[in-house]
Amino acid sequence: MAAAGLCLVFGSVSPAQEEAPSPADPAPPSAPGEGAGSSAEIGEASARSSVVEVPAKDWGEDYQVRVRGGSPRTRVTFHSFCKDYRDDFRWLLYWVHAEREAWSVPIEVVLWGEMSDVHKGESVLTKVQVRPDHRFLIRLEVKLHDDFEESEFRLKLMEALLIEQILAPYALHPDDFALEKVKVPEWMVHGFDQLVLHRRSGSPSAFYRGFLTSGQMLKPDEIVAVAEVADLDAVHYAIFRASASAMVEALIDQPDGGVAMRSLLGDLGRTGRAAIDVLLRQHFPAVRELGEGLDKWWALEVASLGQRQSFEFLGREETERLLTEALTLRFEGVPDDAPVAIPVKRGLFRFGKTKNEPLPEEGSGPFVGTIDKYQSYLGRAGVKEQLTQAFEKLQHVKRSGFPLYRPVFAKYEQILIQLATGDLSDLDAELAACEEMRTKIRETLIRTEDYLNYFEATRAPQRSEAFEEYMTLRKRLEEAAAPHRNDRISRYLDALEREFR
Repeated sequence: MAAAGLCLVFGSVSPAQEEAPSPADPAPPSAPGEGAGSSAEIGEASARSSVVEVPAKDWGEDYQVRVRGGSPRTRVTFHSFCKDYRDDFRWLLYWVHAEREAWSVPIEVVLWGEMSDVHKGESVLTKVQVRPDHRFLIRLEVKLHDDFEESEFRLKLMEALLIEQILAPYALHPDDFALEKVKVPEWMVHGFDQLVLHRRSGSPSAFYRGFLTSGQMLKPDEIVAVAEVADLDAVHYAIFRASASAMVEALIDQPDGGVAMRSLLGDLGRTGRAAIDVLLRQHFPAVRELGEGLDKWWALEVASLGQRQSFEFLGREETERLLTEALTLRFEGVPDDAPVAIPVKRGLFRFGKTKNEPLPEEGSGPFVGTIDKYQSYLGRAGVKEQLTQAFEKLQHVKRSGFPLYRPVFAKYEQILIQLATGDLSDLDAELAACEEMRTKIRETLIRTEDYLNYFEATRAPQRSEAFEEYMTLRKRLEEAAAPHRNDRISRYLDALEREFR
């Protein structure tokens, strides 16, 4: 779904527009500028920085986002998408369920046209209107066409949700708010949008860790300075979205961060508001207390976001690596006359008596290998400690390893218990079965990854052109002359070069 351009128009709306969605297609949206109301200073009089939420029942409406126009199936699809996306956004700002369900300004999505239409230009117009009953209404007029993209519509929906937070302090007194354009900072729109997608995918730390390793993460002053995101190439666009997402997450994760963010959004509608960096220090104590150490705080926040979280699952490759490491035993070389460890009746884990089976001969040289080579290490001194460490490492892998490997973890736990208790009956068969299960899971995951890559490469409706943009940018940078240095040493060396050339 796509949306291009922002046009905020203020005017009035008829009472019929707040009724239930109509199955008939509405007329095309009016041109920007029609129906503008009287103007006043933005944020004049009783402006409040804290957002005042009005329960939905007081408006007489069940849903904040309502969808009109289009076919019944299209309306249901848009309504479900908007509801889920709104809930994810509100989860970021509200922890209390009652507050999360309350809202102040309704949002109306009006669909017109068909998905088979050919359309060029703007796909979504955003209008802020004052209804005859003196209540705000945020209206998204959406033109369906054959090149409609979800990502662009999603950004416009996020912008509308942020506008609602800006208008909320004036919801009961709309006359105190001037009917002029509302500007939401680009870093907030893209930051909240990327954060919603990031948390939907389980908040993988690798997303931030990759950008942090590259050294391309933008600093706070660079993030808020970006005004025209459309002018960024594909590489810088991805860096900007990742940086903006990290900025939003670092702010709302502070104590009472949701309240502070709502207050900040409420202040964006005030007359003569301060610069965004001043507002950040005003509403977020952690930022204010840092003084000039904002960059250091930012570096620490990004580093913490790049660390693997306790609730994250490891990927296939990382799970395989840590599992192999956990099942690897290491013995140093011991003298030939060293005393031989006498096996005890009860094993380390105390799961029963040791079976009266002959143990292998004790070796004297160093040994590094996996537990399936038990003939080479089981009679050595310190084997119980090595098996204990292997069991503990396996528990760490079990907690965060890829979920499909859970049967493998359980099998290896049982095998380690058998080795610790000296029970070697059917051990070779158990090891072979466990290795076969592990191989099948690994190969299945590899085939799944290959198929998903193939599906994405062959079934995409069109090429993203991101790689072509990256190569164009890289070629332009390689062909460009190196920037000329103007420090004193460089000027002196240039003078010497000219003199002796």
